[in-house]
Amino acid sequence: MAQGKILEKKGGTILGNRAVSQELIILGNRIRECRKERGFSQEILAEKSGVSTNTISRIEGGQMAMSVGILQKIVKALGVDANTLLGVSTEVNETKIWVSAFSSRVQELKENEQEILKHTMNALIESMEKNRLKISTDKSSQVLHTR
Repeated sequence: MAQGKILEKKGGTILGNRAVSQELIILGNRIRECRKERGFSQEILAEKSGVSTNTISRIEGGQMAMSVGILQKIVKALGVDANTLLGVSTEVNETKIWVSAFSSRVQELKENEQEILKHTMNALIESMEKNRLKISTDKSSQVLHTR
């Protein structure tokens, strides 16, 4: 098969060439880990997902690309999010959340209030940066004096 060519199978494939064999192994390992965490044997996972034991074994061994349909069955049987198996981070960045909320509130302010807030925040950030630099410098001095 040519490098980069996607395998055509019923249901479409997620991964299907030699260039992604490492990804197949990683995905297979994640499935195996999730299965074992739940105390499932390959046979139990096969039964719960409606996929053959041989297919489960080959997927876990990184020897077989799977269709989206098979992935959905395995995800459902394991009771996990597909992102977990695919290694996609779904962590919510707390900073982004509060910045977004803060931004919405700022947009509700009058233009002159936004200007005041902008200057106040810049002054506050500059002060924090200077303080951080001072603390860092003080710690460096302490290290020099203790030697």
